[in-house]
Amino acid sequence: MTRREHKKWIKLVLDDARADKMNPEETLRLAMRELVRKSLFYLLVYILKRKDADRDWVFDRCQEVQKDPDGYLDIWAREHYKSTILNFTLTIRDIVYNPEIKAVIYSFNRPTAKRFLRQIKVELESNATLKWLYPEVLYNDPKKEALRWSEDAGLVVKRTGNPKEATLEAYGLVDGQPTSTHYDLLIYDDVVTKESVTNPEMIDKVTYAWEMSLNTGSDGCIKRYIGTRYHYADTYKVMMDRGIPIRMYPCIKDGKSVLFSEEYIADKKQLLGSYTFACQMMCDPKEESSIGFREEWLRYWNPRRLETLNIYIIVDPANTKRKQSDYTSIWVIGLGSDKAYYVLTMIRDKMSLTERSRVLFSLHQQYQPLQTFYEQYGMQSDIEHIRYVQENVNYRFGITPFGGRMAKEDRILTLVPIFEGERIYLPTTCVRQNYEMRQEDLTQVFIRDEYLAFPFCQHDDMIDALARITDDVIGPMMIFPDPILVMSVIEESMGFSSGPRMMKDYDPLG
Repeated sequence: MTRREHKKWIKLVLDDARADKMNPEETLRLAMRELVRKSLFYLLVYILKRKDADRDWVFDRCQEVQKDPDGYLDIWAREHYKSTILNFTLTIRDIVYNPEIKAVIYSFNRPTAKRFLRQIKVELESNATLKWLYPEVLYNDPKKEALRWSEDAGLVVKRTGNPKEATLEAYGLVDGQPTSTHYDLLIYDDVVTKESVTNPEMIDKVTYAWEMSLNTGSDGCIKRYIGTRYHYADTYKVMMDRGIPIRMYPCIKDGKSVLFSEEYIADKKQLLGSYTFACQMMCDPKEESSIGFREEWLRYWNPRRLETLNIYIIVDPANTKRKQSDYTSIWVIGLGSDKAYYVLTMIRDKMSLTERSRVLFSLHQQYQPLQTFYEQYGMQSDIEHIRYVQENVNYRFGITPFGGRMAKEDRILTLVPIFEGERIYLPTTCVRQNYEMRQEDLTQVFIRDEYLAFPFCQHDDMIDALARITDDVIGPMMIFPDPILVMSVIEESMGFSSGPRMMKDYDPLG
């Protein structure tokens, strides 16, 4: 049914009701209540008087939500009526048809959640048509008559029960969740914001807060998720990974604007900038970028048979342990005779100079690399300390400095053909304890926070350090082993003998 056909049907129903001569007012009331039950579009446009929503695209979304309202993660473009339909209109319908409901709106912080509640509060106070349609639910003057009617305490409509929860409440996800509550309906609207994805720790905080909030729902409670994505690895990504289905509607489909004029969208793009436009209007932080890395390029291995690899260590230090600072990144990489790069282990942590040195010595002793490469910016103090430790413990190894003038993003992009060619193998797991004493799988951290999030990642320390394998200085010094000699090692380990041999690095230029 098209919007025009739907409006004709609405008119027909109302005309038939008004034609009743016996009890026209009650007949009309019952007909309108039935229309509210059957049509979100009718409730939004006719009863809530949102004439701006009388559009084909909005009608289609109303019909879709009417048919399947619950359990989805709805990521729609900004100004495309997602909160208007899924939070404002749908919640009002839930209340008038089930006044015993206990619902809560969660947003990133409480002021945002209260703004959503405020819109519903004002509507229930001022909409005379709603009060006429549902006198058994809505107070004529709720400010005076309702048991609770405020943004802080929540809204209570006419109901038979007396639970401690209000009909509708509003809380921040990360600042003051309620305790000992059991809601029938959990509405999550804008729990992810631009400010909540500033670093992995903040993303984890929001995700944990969401997990905790699930305990405020009663058995079999309904959940609705409404929002905007600002980071590839945000809490919404966690929701999707855990099986919550997504409905995503960007502002452009098949090259054309779905709701507004092409000029309006073009102006939006220019004013917002590519990143904000991608997040808020295209529903994907990476939409505006054709560059980046794909999940299908990833390859994994369980580190073993290290004797067949030429091993190198790459260190990119960060000189502070502040929470907002960059990370020290260390890669231990083995080059195989198949021209592949095998990651033996990796470090991503905030460390002092002493801690960096201790980790470097430990890795060097464990893996005995052919060379150790160290980023040269601000390196002198590190080198002096490392030399001092070498002198004291009688354990010495050479360090090759590296720098380079290539822009960081351009350097990282040199990894694209190597990953695409399936020549980089990550360890299946790489669990380490970080500076906050938390265990984390660095393989997943690298993939989630940097590899898939690039070029919009908050930190790119690991992937930038890894990109040094293509560096003009480091690259030529990292030699792949001779496949013939590697095969002889394998044969010998299997009990075969290929005669005398001499292990020597294979130099493709020699």
